[in-house]
Amino acid sequence: MQALSNNPNFKLKKNYIIYIFSFLLLFILFLYSLSLGPVELSFDKVLLSFLQSDDTFERRLIIETRLARTLMACLVGSSFAVAGVMLQSVTKNPMACPSLLGVTQGAGLGIVIVLALFPFCPLPVYLGCAVLGGILAAAVTYFIAISVGISPLRLILAGQAINALLYALTQAILIFLPTRSGVILINLNGSVAGANWQQLTYVSPILLLLIIIAIFNIKNLQVLSFGKEIASSLGLSTEFLLAFFLFIIVLLCAASVSLAGPILFFPLIVVHFSKFIVGENLAKQLPFSILSGAILMLFSDCLMRAIFSNQEIPVGFFIALVGAPILILSSRMKRLLNNG
Repeated sequence: MQALSNNPNFKLKKNYIIYIFSFLLLFILFLYSLSLGPVELSFDKVLLSFLQSDDTFERRLIIETRLARTLMACLVGSSFAVAGVMLQSVTKNPMACPSLLGVTQGAGLGIVIVLALFPFCPLPVYLGCAVLGGILAAAVTYFIAISVGISPLRLILAGQAINALLYALTQAILIFLPTRSGVILINLNGSVAGANWQQLTYVSPILLLLIIIAIFNIKNLQVLSFGKEIASSLGLSTEFLLAFFLFIIVLLCAASVSLAGPILFFPLIVVHFSKFIVGENLAKQLPFSILSGAILMLFSDCLMRAIFSNQEIPVGFFIALVGAPILILSSRMKRLLNNG
């Protein structure tokens, strides 16, 4: 069995099977998401809405409303997943999560300020404040880490300190402006319910570009994950690469939070799941994380919509509920496999 698992042809076939199954699962979830709602549609009607040009009610319902939500769930899931893979690689910490940099809380605070003080502001201002909040929080975290001698551990510790401060500020706003707390809490728990084409038009090009940049920098990311000494010996500037990758991570998270709100645990779950399925190799892990991130986010959204059909439950609720058990299970299974 060990000889079979080490066979290159067996590994290649295994990868093909994994990706074929994953794409098939994503396609089924995609159709299911488009069929879900107060007006349920069959799969054949969903498919016909794309094949026919007739301006029917079903077609308008899918194209104008449900398709935007489905695409946003996939895009946000993939973006969070890429950010998680990159952060764990540069910090060499298997429990590192983008929320540890302060970016998630920073973007969340930006959302809270806008919803509390300027509830009727234009969408670009809302999205911009969320992204700006995430960038500023991450920048403060980075400069604090630099001031004491930057290292992956100090970076995470500085991020935790900033997280605590931003969380306190967020809670203060909720206390002093209770009339807006209901709307704010929905956005803070992570949801793609309010997805629309205008949001996707503004943010999706940025997220897609960042994901492409991450894919084309897999080799540099892999070298940096080996340590500063190896990266320096190959002529790479470790300080520049670290700052560059952190910038990509921050933008991915901040832009994703501006669309769906903070979704804690999600990047961590996807990264550990991807490692369990395809291994530690970044050339395999990053592409599969993009796919599995979209699948998990879309599955979570579909599940919440199917169970609670009469009201919108934030997808972050489900992620937080199952996040801890999944992480514990994956770590135990990994330990058993390593011991075996």
